[in-house]
Amino acid sequence: MQASRSMLSRLPLLVRIEARHAPVWIAALAAATLAAFLPRVAPAGLPGPASAAVVLGGLLAVAAIGFVPRTGSPSLDAAWTSARAMWPVAGWSVAAVASGEPGLAAWGCGGVMLGAGCLGFLARLSLVPADAAGTVLAALGVAGAAGGWATAAWGGDHRGATVAAAVMLVCCVGAIAAAASRRARDSVRHLANHLLTGAAMGGALLGMVLWLFLMPDVARLDLCASAAWFVALALPAATLGDGVSHRAVWRRWERAQPHAVAWPMHLGPGRRRDTLRAPVVTAAILGWPPFVAAAVGGFADGPSRWAVAIVALLAAGGLFLIALALLGEAARVPPDVQQAAALAAVGLLAVALLHAAAGGPASPASLVAGG
Repeated sequence: MQASRSMLSRLPLLVRIEARHAPVWIAALAAATLAAFLPRVAPAGLPGPASAAVVLGGLLAVAAIGFVPRTGSPSLDAAWTSARAMWPVAGWSVAAVASGEPGLAAWGCGGVMLGAGCLGFLARLSLVPADAAGTVLAALGVAGAAGGWATAAWGGDHRGATVAAAVMLVCCVGAIAAAASRRARDSVRHLANHLLTGAAMGGALLGMVLWLFLMPDVARLDLCASAAWFVALALPAATLGDGVSHRAVWRRWERAQPHAVAWPMHLGPGRRRDTLRAPVVTAAILGWPPFVAAAVGGFADGPSRWAVAIVALLAAGGLFLIALALLGEAARVPPDVQQAAALAAVGLLAVALLHAAAGGPASPASLVAGG
């Protein structure tokens, strides 16, 4: 009880201190923008506004927090993490209430707190920051899928949002249980990246078989799943790095080194290798199943067009992420700011695509064109 009171007493001061932390401003502005436009989204067969609010709230929490503070004091770490999460909560609340959507404000703020809690508990496992962020983003993707399924099966967007929030709550409980077990901490710390990569590969194969071959009428779901996996695996790894290369001393040392100009260029451990390898490897893992599906279909029929769209989306996402990280490093933008900017762009793009999908597009071209 005393620790909780101490944490609450520190929270206002930490919120003011975080005003100098650029990612919280990016997350707050993105939250206000998303909350203002999200009420107009109602796509059939995809998460509705309330379910999307839970997922987007968690995504904004990851953007705002960046590197989870590790001071050696669990109560101070929790207070500091909560202080960063308060910024997207404030942006989301103000915009949603101003739009006359108090329910949407509650779901979005709940998503922020669940995402922040899950990220904070995963950090207690001593995961590499990119792996912790990627795990939360993957969990948010599963939560969004569960929310969309519940909305379609049971009707009522708030039921879907409840299911999405429940999935995230289960993930938080799992992180707490793992943090409480020393054996689990050691296992998760070393296996997190391999588990994420294996899950993404299995998801890509399942999506090819299920949506591109057996259920081509809902092939667009494979596009959504592939995009979600790419964001979870590639974005934190490309921006936050390998757990060492994000540190200021390492970045200064790397910038001072001579660069190879011959091809093939050898990339040792560091920011450049993370920036290039994460998007390329992830796009290759996720892209080869839809490429095979497109080749089998002759690149002509409906499912094949969706498969081509998935490959194109992964390629475009990889190029965008590489360009963002390289430009960020050239401008000496901190890694957590790069991640926040990329996640904000992902959130805005997701809402734009949900708007386009609200009219029930019949092809990838109509989805991109806006219905």
